[in-house]
Amino acid sequence: MTFDEKLKARAQREDSPIPKGFDERMDALLHDLPEQVTPIKKRRAPRTAVCIGIAAALVVGAAAAAPTVLEMARNAIGYFTQNSGSEYTEYQGKYEKYNAAVGMSDTNGDQTLTIDNIAVDDSYMLVFYTLKSKTPIEVINRENVPLSTRIDWTAPFFSVEVNGKQLDTTGTIENETTMPDEYTLTGVNRIVLKEELPDQFDLLLQARGAANISIANFRFEMSVDKSAVAVETLTVEPKQDFTVDFSTEYDGQTYHMHYEPRIERVSISPFGSTITLSEQAEAPMTNFVLRDDKGNYLPVISNGSVGGGISRASNSFEFLGAGMDTQSVTLIPCIGPYRSHEVKGTLDSLPLTDDSTGGYTLESLDVGEHRAVATFSFHGPITESNAQFFLLNADGTELDADCYIDYAYDRENSLCITTIEYPDATPEQIAQITSVCFWQPDDDLELLEDQAVTINLQ
Repeated sequence: MTFDEKLKARAQREDSPIPKGFDERMDALLHDLPEQVTPIKKRRAPRTAVCIGIAAALVVGAAAAAPTVLEMARNAIGYFTQNSGSEYTEYQGKYEKYNAAVGMSDTNGDQTLTIDNIAVDDSYMLVFYTLKSKTPIEVINRENVPLSTRIDWTAPFFSVEVNGKQLDTTGTIENETTMPDEYTLTGVNRIVLKEELPDQFDLLLQARGAANISIANFRFEMSVDKSAVAVETLTVEPKQDFTVDFSTEYDGQTYHMHYEPRIERVSISPFGSTITLSEQAEAPMTNFVLRDDKGNYLPVISNGSVGGGISRASNSFEFLGAGMDTQSVTLIPCIGPYRSHEVKGTLDSLPLTDDSTGGYTLESLDVGEHRAVATFSFHGPITESNAQFFLLNADGTELDADCYIDYAYDRENSLCITTIEYPDATPEQIAQITSVCFWQPDDDLELLEDQAVTINLQ
């Protein structure tokens, strides 16, 4: 769960009630804000590059002409030994297959940060690290916020330079962190790659953090060679421009929307599948669905977005359900959905869904003493992959406790794993929980099929 998501989740629990439908109305307005119309660009023929073979081995050494070059294919990653409950545990084999054991440290004051492993494919770079301190690590303090969340807020983030050029990491950098003890912090940054990295490159990592973790004071320079062993990775770079035009009405007002995005690349890789769009716009197009050549809709994970009013800004979106046999992916711009409805049932009535064209099915729910974990599957076209749920008492009221939500994904099976923590709830409150509900999108999602773009992958 990102910092922004945590703040939004907490804002939803403030004492001032938010009217039902408020979020949907705001989403509609944000989607429909008018922007300056610019001349339509001519569509040009796509340029395609297919990559079969990425990063099954990395060669890492000091960038400053070190005599020793370490070849680090198929290395164990110690992070998983201490974090068996990690969101990424099920991908441990993939990460260990395509990673380098680095073991490079930098010390600032009483703190030492070590890069343990780096794993790379066409879609993501994962940096596994350990921070050790001679004094207790100062964890960001927020009243009533679970320790696990505050540790995530405290952990370092890495900026990345490749061959002297700053890597575009705008958007979301996923961070998972644990503290084995008050002097040690271990974690992993999952950084999306918006462009293909060369087989050999110089890499500079600089740590940014919070609390008493020095900002940009930790520095690691190394050389990487990811060409030693081939692995099936499919990447196409069509560089395809297209336009999206539509008019929509909201609250009696008509808005005309015009976008000029470009499909920069699509990558189906061991660590995750991504599509990268770029656009010169303060509010770029982000409302779309993906469909494969078999007619299956591919859930898109929201990673946040950035605009570029003066220069072209790139945004990458992860999607689920594609494989090396996927022949094509079709991007379909859409309008809405603007409304949603409640789906409710008892704890023993799972799986729980309705007959909506696109939405969620609550497959399982485990309600524990201080947390509840729900598993959702997807069906049909959807524009939001974060499925949120609420625990209800017998009288239909929600659990009266501070709750904190987090999202993870089973990428192999295209599932959303939603966790709600309620650290201050009493056993008596938990015993009163009898039902569950979630919000399902209404069938008012309009797919602009006439403006869809198909990207051939084979």
